[in-house]
Amino acid sequence: MATRGVYDRDGEAVGYLTDTRMYDLNGNQTGELRGRVIYDMGGERRWMLDRDALLDLRGNVIGYLGERIPNDAL
Repeated sequence: MATRGVYDRDGEAVGYLTDTRMYDLNGNQTGELRGRVIYDMGGERRWMLDRDALLDLRGNVIGYLGERIPNDAL
């Protein structure tokens, strides 16, 4: 298992991804990764991933994922 930070285009941390679960900075689960798509808690498509790029549903880059951090290092 590994955790990855989620950052906006300006490099500001906005959340993190642990395995298939997406969280905000307060530790509240905000979504789930299925394949290369992140769904919100209501099951609606929210974002897409293209390697480390975080995309909106139109394919515009809105952020990125940081490097993997092993959970035992946290």
